Amino acid sequence: MAAAYIEHRPKSSDKNASTTHHAIVVGGKDIAEYKTQKEAKDAACKAGHRPVHVARERHLQNRDVPDHFRVDPC
Repeated sequence: MAAAYIEHRPKSSDKNASTTHHAIVVGGKDIAEYKTQKEAKDAACKAGHRPVHVARERHLQNRDVPDHFRVDPC
């Protein structure tokens, strides 16, 4: 299955902005929302997405920059 990205929502470049939920992004589209990053990561793994990339920081979510994400083992 395709790679998945776990990102904070709403998107923000502000380091102090709060997160309302976490989204699983596949092919550039949000496919599901979860309250916690762990719930989103676990759901993506369970659905068979490989690899699963998890955003390191809220204000750094550029999918073209690998350092903004960590690959989480499923």
